[in-house]
Amino acid sequence: MSYTDGDRSEPRGLGGGGSIASMESAAFTVMCIDDNVLLVDALERRLNLEPGFAGLHRVEDLSRSVESVTRMNPSVVLLDVDLPGGVDAMKILEQIAQKLPDSRVLVFTGYPTGDLVRRAMSHGAWGFVSKGVASDRLIAAIRRVVAGQAVIELEE
Repeated sequence: MSYTDGDRSEPRGLGGGGSIASMESAAFTVMCIDDNVLLVDALERRLNLEPGFAGLHRVEDLSRSVESVTRMNPSVVLLDVDLPGGVDAMKILEQIAQKLPDSRVLVFTGYPTGDLVRRAMSHGAWGFVSKGVASDRLIAAIRRVVAGQAVIELEE
């Protein structure tokens, strides 16, 4: 199941309008804040097949996630909700939204619930994606967020 909300602001990295054609070719970068190295590696390999993909940034020290986002300024931040070591993903999300109001965070989790979706969106997320969705749906969600659209993609 998926839905896309209307535009939230002007697209970053698109040379005008958010048409399907421009969404598919617009240059974008992704920063992944996730402790699952295998998943991040697989995501990078998949993204490398995409037109316009300009690089994946990994956050090695989860406690310095906000600093990494500030320094790299990616098109989209893919943020896992379940981080180890007491790292609070919702706090990271809030801090990114406060320090970088133009940033676009897509929350990514293996355990989606309605409450978690509401909390993430109310803390400043542009979207929410279940880790159980197919890779093409994740890529489409990333592109829609880059184009300035809020999105929710859940497993069916």
